[in-house]
Amino acid sequence: MIRCENSYRKIIPIASGKGGVGKTVLSANLGIALGKAGFRTILVDLDLGGSNLHSVLGIKNKFPGIGNFISGKALSFKEIIIRTEYPNLFFIPGDVLVPGTADINYIQRKRILDNLLKMETDYILLDLGSGTHASTLDFFLSSNAGILVAVPQVPSILNTYSFLKNAIFRLLTRIFAKQKEIAEYLKSLQKETQPNSIPSAGKILQEIERMDPEACSTARQILQAFKPHLIVNMAKHPDDLAIVESLRNLVQKNLEVPFGCLGIVFRDDKVHESIEQMRPLLQLAPECLASKQISRMAEKILQSKNFPDLPLDLSQYKDSFELAEIEAHYDLAETTSAESAKKQEEALTPEEFLTVLTAQQKKINELQGTIRMLTLRGRQET
Repeated sequence: MIRCENSYRKIIPIASGKGGVGKTVLSANLGIALGKAGFRTILVDLDLGGSNLHSVLGIKNKFPGIGNFISGKALSFKEIIIRTEYPNLFFIPGDVLVPGTADINYIQRKRILDNLLKMETDYILLDLGSGTHASTLDFFLSSNAGILVAVPQVPSILNTYSFLKNAIFRLLTRIFAKQKEIAEYLKSLQKETQPNSIPSAGKILQEIERMDPEACSTARQILQAFKPHLIVNMAKHPDDLAIVESLRNLVQKNLEVPFGCLGIVFRDDKVHESIEQMRPLLQLAPECLASKQISRMAEKILQSKNFPDLPLDLSQYKDSFELAEIEAHYDLAETTSAESAKKQEEALTPEEFLTVLTAQQKKINELQGTIRMLTLRGRQET
């Protein structure tokens, strides 16, 4: 597992516990935002067997990709890298309809990652498949800076928790693969057939500590270095974060890893329009709310040279989840103000409308100032 805090080349896997949560749209537009800021970024479609990142980027499925690279054809890795029309953004297509790529083996996965690590770039975003397939988990565990995308609905939250639990269990089995007693203990847990039969990470670590205290200490250090973040997508209201807090509490209680929130994206009709037109949201509607929220998340990543660590000012809020809620309330206020202004413009005289608009703008400016103060310290402090 690469620790991105110590690397100038940051690998950010992006996954989800279930499909249909907007993961690929977010991956594409985060990549565009990072490139637009002047940082060389590579987007990699690793949703093998269901690759469609090219569609979101507006690129035709006619170029060789990962499927060709691993199928034995004489292609170098550099030959499957495409320069896109977007500033500083490069793209590596996925399966490109090559059969059999959904079930690639460990050697093939390692070959892909080894080649990615040779790339001279600032950011590598891996758009992974949904669910807990072995390939998806291994690519997610290739870096400690993974992002999980969920919507504020119970099935999505439970699937996200399940994904993290499976990822951590797989990480533990890899850590102790050569330590016979611990490996056999972990293998015995996998044979349990009852629902939720695998104990929490904390209880697993207690048993490992009984067998080998030093090994347990090492495992705890590795788990603490694993720092996934959540993006809440398709939200309707800041109150939607209430259900997400239950996920945070579950992770803190049972999984023994740090867990942060990168931000929230409200449901926006422009997203559907961008998919229909096969144009990235940041190109089609850069001023829409969803574009601004995605750009803000990219800015958080950029402001932290030690990402996935974020330089949060915790004297002002409890954690990154509370910060996301503050941002969401600001976004809602700004949106509501714009809609209200439009209605009032039709009903009021010009003088009355100007008075109301001035008062609303004052409130928005106060909120905006608060967000600027709270979101992150300036670059000079990072």
